Amino acid sequence: MSNVVLLSTRRLPPTYFDQVREDLGDQNITIDVVGWVAPSAWVADKVNTFTLIGPGRMPAEPAPEPEPAESTDEAPDAVIAPEAVADPEAVVADEAKIAPAAAEVAAAGAAAASTPAAAAKPRPTGAKRVVKAVEWRARKARKVAGRMLPKAIKTSAPVKFLSGNRANKDLGKTYWERVLSRRDVLTTIDQADVVIALDAGAIWAGWNLGQRKAGTPVVLGLPAARRELDMMKAPTT
Repeated sequence: MSNVVLLSTRRLPPTYFDQVREDLGDQNITIDVVGWVAPSAWVADKVNTFTLIGPGRMPAEPAPEPEPAESTDEAPDAVIAPEAVADPEAVVADEAKIAPAAAEVAAAGAAAASTPAAAAKPRPTGAKRVVKAVEWRARKARKVAGRMLPKAIKTSAPVKFLSGNRANKDLGKTYWERVLSRRDVLTTIDQADVVIALDAGAIWAGWNLGQRKAGTPVVLGLPAARRELDMMKAPTT
């Protein structure tokens, strides 16, 4: 049975490890993960170990679902208490109280409807209208320029490439330094048949491990790992 170590700086869902086994062509493969970010949910049933070397904490184990309680008792028939039934005389008295109040509300509404509405503010005309229009267009232009131009610059392809490349480079160095500082992580890597860097943030660590461990394949991505595992399983001539 082969043992692979996954180097990752991204948040991985539990279902991802099922995909790893499928892509590598071995459902019995042992998976150890060295992650900068904790997985999105409980993965103890999916991998051999998951070592978190970045910020945060591992997800808690989900609580078992309670078994539904079986009940054989039938619900008793509904019983209406005598005091819950309204007395006909009380209903008549309540209706007599409601009628005057409704009449008062109707009279108030009629009075409000007869009150003349406030006169609308006159719209500017002539030169004042031209000045107001120019001021409104100037305010709108300033808002559009202040809102759209920075966003267009930030989302342009060159800026996104440079910022993403710089972020991956900084994360890659930090990730590699943390790997070197953890004896348990180095021990796990020493026991691997193949080490797989899954993303751009883990490439730097993978390259350095490849220089230090000449006898262990260190590859980028699952397709390259599949080729290495297939060559290991191929009979030698």
